[in-house]
Amino acid sequence: MANAVGSEQPAATPGRGLVHGPRADRRSSQRAVPLEQALWQRLVSARSLKELAPGWLALQCGMIDGVARAVVVQLGPAAERNGIAVWPEGSRDMSGLSSAVDLALSQKRGIVQRPDEAGRPDSIQIAYPLQVGGAPVGAVALEIDGARAAPPRQAMRAVQWGTAWLREKLVQERAEAAQRLAERSGTALELLATGLEEERFAAACRALVTEIALRAGCDRVSVGFRRNGSCVVEAVSHSAQSGKRMNLVHLLGAAMDEAMDQQAVLLYPPLPDDPHVTRAHEELARAHAAGTILTTPLFVRDAFVGAVSYERAADRAFSRDEIEYLEGVAAVVGPLLEEKRHNDRWLLVKAGAALLSQLRRLLGPGYFKRKLAALGLIVSLVFFSFAHADYRISADAVVEGRVQRAVVAAFDGFIKDATVRAGDRVTRDELMARLDDRDLLLRRLGWVTERQKSVYEYERALGEGNRAESRIARTRIEQAEAHIALLDEQIARTRMTAPFDGLVVAGDLSQSIGAAVQRGQLLFEVAPLDAFRVILKVDETQIRDAQRGGRGRLRVSSLPDETFPVVIDTLTPVAVAEAGRNFFRVEAHVEGGTDRLRPGMSGVVRIDVAERRLIWIWTRTLTDWLRVTAWRWFG
Repeated sequence: MANAVGSEQPAATPGRGLVHGPRADRRSSQRAVPLEQALWQRLVSARSLKELAPGWLALQCGMIDGVARAVVVQLGPAAERNGIAVWPEGSRDMSGLSSAVDLALSQKRGIVQRPDEAGRPDSIQIAYPLQVGGAPVGAVALEIDGARAAPPRQAMRAVQWGTAWLREKLVQERAEAAQRLAERSGTALELLATGLEEERFAAACRALVTEIALRAGCDRVSVGFRRNGSCVVEAVSHSAQSGKRMNLVHLLGAAMDEAMDQQAVLLYPPLPDDPHVTRAHEELARAHAAGTILTTPLFVRDAFVGAVSYERAADRAFSRDEIEYLEGVAAVVGPLLEEKRHNDRWLLVKAGAALLSQLRRLLGPGYFKRKLAALGLIVSLVFFSFAHADYRISADAVVEGRVQRAVVAAFDGFIKDATVRAGDRVTRDELMARLDDRDLLLRRLGWVTERQKSVYEYERALGEGNRAESRIARTRIEQAEAHIALLDEQIARTRMTAPFDGLVVAGDLSQSIGAAVQRGQLLFEVAPLDAFRVILKVDETQIRDAQRGGRGRLRVSSLPDETFPVVIDTLTPVAVAEAGRNFFRVEAHVEGGTDRLRPGMSGVVRIDVAERRLIWIWTRTLTDWLRVTAWRWFG
């Protein structure tokens, strides 16, 4: 059973974490030997945790009585446990301490337990986790022999104080790593800004390789991109005319091809355990006295598109940290240069490349949805190219009466009565409206009185035998009778009647009783109920397909469930502009007659023309527009 030991004291400062009271001071003074001084010197001068851990562990185990074995474990990126120091040095089997390490890491505190191995009844194991920012990053584990063991609490306190050295080194390493990352990020942003300042691809390449050479301390930096299966050098640092140095350009291209073919970062001279081939790099170094060469391929999206080559003198070899840095630089500038290279091409080249890319995706592996869509498009084109359907002309239509009779005012007057209005059905001679006839009746009465007076004078003149007076009287009688006949005719015309059985399609005098009307003013329009014509507005692009005698079907908005057969009678050769389009007026009649239609109804007529291919029917409008546009621009 493991016992937890809490940490009640704060962590000691470096240089004091290995001092633990008077007893420890006396023991330290007795052990002040050259070996211990060397360990302290190693502890102080260590540049990394791996260099510090062995010396620290040796000193720590020397200050705790009875330590049989010990280990320092560091957690890797994938939480794997890496032993970075063991004591005694050279020991290999530290599996007996793994359970203590696991328990300390899981509980995030110091633990004390008995070992799992048999034969060690008096031994104890102490483990303490290394934590940075509250997260475990490693652990220290010791096994103490029970025969000469120090008290567990004292040993745990010594380990707890001593781990301050390890924690500080871990924090220092993280701070240095963060600083290096920030510096590299700043450098990458500056390089991106340098490349973005140039508009053309070649200028961007020259600016970037020159800037990289200055920042990385390289004698020469070159960049190349693959064209037609081989790498072509685009720019060499500190040189604006790299194309004239054909031998150098050829060797640089071969070295870049070597890195791209192996899809790896190549270093010459190679490391002893490097399995890659560097013959082209060796030839470049021999021909141009390059001491060390590093080539990093440029990977953009899903392919290697080029490479960057760095050259230095032999006495300034690339370190592992510099290789990682330059590899990151290539990863940053690669997409930028590739984008500029694509944008710097001719428009026709871009179109051809895009078409070729689409063909590769269509005919190559993958892109199943695209292939399925292309197959569906091909099948649709084949089907619609051979399939036929009836070609019809669609046109807006209005129903009108074949004959429309106008009812107008016969003379100036006032409306006395109105019995019908638009929409009412009327029969022949049915009263529709009546004008006020009182003035006419009074005038008629006056002329009747004048006639009676003239008759009396005529009879008196006959009795007296006065022939002249009788002739004058006779003339006045005839004049009065003519006026009476005229007034009778006008009185008769005050009654406006229907000329035939039909439907009132226009006119409503019910709201105008007493209003004045003038002679010839339109009051009503009457259309017959059994004779209609249909007025079609055919678009000018389809008028050539409409012919006299053509048949179609009419569907009106008020009767959407019923169609009526129509036959074209007349094509009017005059276009009418409406709503930004040109229409021709076409007249048709309803075949067979019907009592369902009424004048004024609107709808759509579809005229049957002929059977055509579906693809022609659907693309006719676009084809006609393209023909007109081509004629306008190209004649």
